[in-house]
Amino acid sequence: MKLSIAEGFYLIALDDEEGRILAAAEKTVVPGVIAACILELYLLKKIKLDGGNVSVIDTIGTGNGILDNVLKKLQTGPSMLDQIKTLSGKFKDIQEDLNALLAQRGILKKEETKLLWIPLSDRMDNANYAFEQEIRNNLKAIVFKSAKPSPAFTVLFSLIDDCNILSEVFKDKDELIDAEKVGKEIIERAGIDEDLANALRQLKSFFG
Repeated sequence: MKLSIAEGFYLIALDDEEGRILAAAEKTVVPGVIAACILELYLLKKIKLDGGNVSVIDTIGTGNGILDNVLKKLQTGPSMLDQIKTLSGKFKDIQEDLNALLAQRGILKKEETKLLWIPLSDRMDNANYAFEQEIRNNLKAIVFKSAKPSPAFTVLFSLIDDCNILSEVFKDKDELIDAEKVGKEIIERAGIDEDLANALRQLKSFFG
């Protein structure tokens, strides 16, 4: 995946027509992004997840500002879920950081909605849909072609399912039923290591 897991999750959570966060994800988008960052830092071997508790093992930056900000705030000892709750309070504006990062990369663009000449609000439009399309294609391949997901796409699919926004990718009712079935099985099916699998199971309970 060319984007970070958090960026991919955020693009799916963003309503393409409205340019705003989907109603279903309004309460979960910030903890969802934080969870995505923590699990990507695990995949990058910046942290360990021992029995659900975080151990920071490498503080050298990743080059991604949002990941690095989360890494700086993580502590060794507290559980992953406790740190998601804490960091969700500290990073309430993380959506703005994502908007800025994705706009800088030419993926999103900010547009001002107006009534006559009066600014009403800002919306984020897709400036380069190819990135999101690639993510959607990979998610659909997991469901319809039984493609084995990478650890990153396992995390992404699981988080999208946890935050009740699978329907944004699988809009047809029958397709959504198939996707939800995969969502229930993906942790076991993906062949990921037990620490990551345990973290994803905890997140299902956390968001559920």
